Amino acid sequence: MKVLITGGMGVIGSWVSTKFVQEGHRPVLMARHLDNNLIRTIKDKVDIELADVVDLPRILSIIQKYHVTHIIHMAALIGALSGQNPPQSIQINVLGTLNILEAARFMKVQRVVFASAKGVYAPIEGEYGPPTYKPITEDYPKKPFRIYDSAKLMGEHMGQFYQRTYGLEFAALRFSSTYGIGKTARHGDDKAVLSTLIEGALAGKPVLITKGEYQKNDFIYTKDAAHGVYLACTASKLNSSAYNIGTGRGAAVEDFAEEVRRLLPGASVEVRSGVSGGKSTSNCIYDISRARQDLSYSPQFTLRKSIEDYIETLQELKSMADT
Repeated sequence: MKVLITGGMGVIGSWVSTKFVQEGHRPVLMARHLDNNLIRTIKDKVDIELADVVDLPRILSIIQKYHVTHIIHMAALIGALSGQNPPQSIQINVLGTLNILEAARFMKVQRVVFASAKGVYAPIEGEYGPPTYKPITEDYPKKPFRIYDSAKLMGEHMGQFYQRTYGLEFAALRFSSTYGIGKTARHGDDKAVLSTLIEGALAGKPVLITKGEYQKNDFIYTKDAAHGVYLACTASKLNSSAYNIGTGRGAAVEDFAEEVRRLLPGASVEVRSGVSGGKSTSNCIYDISRARQDLSYSPQFTLRKSIEDYIETLQELKSMADT
């Protein structure tokens, strides 16, 4: 197996790359810009190609150069930026995905694993929302609200077409609400509440989160998301074209705050009870039965363990940057 990871230096992609290295692979990371911040520990164990997903000839040349057999497509113009520039969003998130699929078909790549989004399900309503939080399955109605999520759903449909028409193995992974290192800087504070909480407390800053105190959500640590990607790429057989990758359990921001206070005594952390979420980001809990059954997936990090690892990894990366 030779794996190409688009967006392989990103917030989740970096941990996907790390997971493959840990499992004995030398993945090829493709991105528009070089950013070693999250791959410092593995930078000598990967190959890096600077390229854009809108450049089909370049993608074809990379696949040919490395004899790529599997592609993990994580590169995207993310939510807020996507909404600010719809034409660029479609070009990168739709046509870029089409280029990956077409390159895979032409070069006879075996499998494409596609990073989709929770927002394809929006809005979360009725018994699936608060206060009952009935877990949502992959069959929940798709009514994306943002152009970003609409593009992700289009990517799923295109992948399914290539699967039916050309026999390309394809799986879309719909991550629940992710948290992890790098998200504040790259995705903005609004999409990185837990990172703001953890990193702010670690830096000794007073942290105030104005909403979501006891409101439940399915929060997944980026290393668990990466574990799900690895399993989807290496599974001997895919029985479905879409999988929920989450924890299957609900947690509130205050639950994270309590763990931060335990780990960092004296930390000034306050979470207030305003309601978070909206049409595009409604809180919910995933049913992950399909991923458990088909991919043998289960989250590796408890809430407590994830925060401990978050702090430890952040300190390790900072130490490497300082040397």
